[in-house]
Amino acid sequence: MPCHKIEVTEYECAKCTYRWINRINGKDGPKPTRCAKCKRWDWEEGYLSTIQKRLRRDLLKIESVETPHPTMFGGGFNIVPTDLCASFLSIYPRPTVKELETVLNPISYLGPHNHYGFRNHRGTCTELIDCGPGWIPIPGSYRYDKEIANEMERKEEEIRHELMQHIIHSRGGIINTNSTHYAYLASRKAIAEESSKFEPSKMWQAIAESKGQEEEQQGKQLEEGILPQKQNQYQKRWERTDPIS
Repeated sequence: MPCHKIEVTEYECAKCTYRWINRINGKDGPKPTRCAKCKRWDWEEGYLSTIQKRLRRDLLKIESVETPHPTMFGGGFNIVPTDLCASFLSIYPRPTVKELETVLNPISYLGPHNHYGFRNHRGTCTELIDCGPGWIPIPGSYRYDKEIANEMERKEEEIRHELMQHIIHSRGGIINTNSTHYAYLASRKAIAEESSKFEPSKMWQAIAESKGQEEEQQGKQLEEGILPQKQNQYQKRWERTDPIS
């Protein structure tokens, strides 16, 4: 029997280090969507480090919008990441720690600044100069200027969006739709869309109808079963206490 040497593609899971090949009818099959052993979607991404989780969480706090929706007891809102932020966090390969730090503190892209107080990013910003948005150093303290703060935040947001878009383009615009992070961000958006379609009046009507059906069913049970039993009990008690009989 003739022997042939062939080249195959071997896949390795970054989560469980399992290795496998994917051949179908003697040919390399498509790229797997899950690990053959642990069945994870993000098998080629590996685990997020502690600082990556913190940086991604801080970015979600900044790049999120509140979408209002009606509730049965008034109004509520869902916090949903912007489309640009969701795409940025889902690119492949994932954003590096340096890229996340730059996007979180875009002003430092032009010069070192430090955000603290109500805009503190917990050490993600540079600390070379004591300068925050709207905080002006004065002898022995700082003075807050709201107009300067608003202007710096507007400029910061503009630069942040440009940087995120630039990093997305540097990855060729590849979005890993199989990752658990993408699924999580997409689920938050789907929940917000479903919540906006909620109609409290229909829910109250459904509750009232369900309560009416339950009361009607209990009434039928009393008439057919429980009520005759009580009547028989009263009849037997009357017969025992009737002096004529």
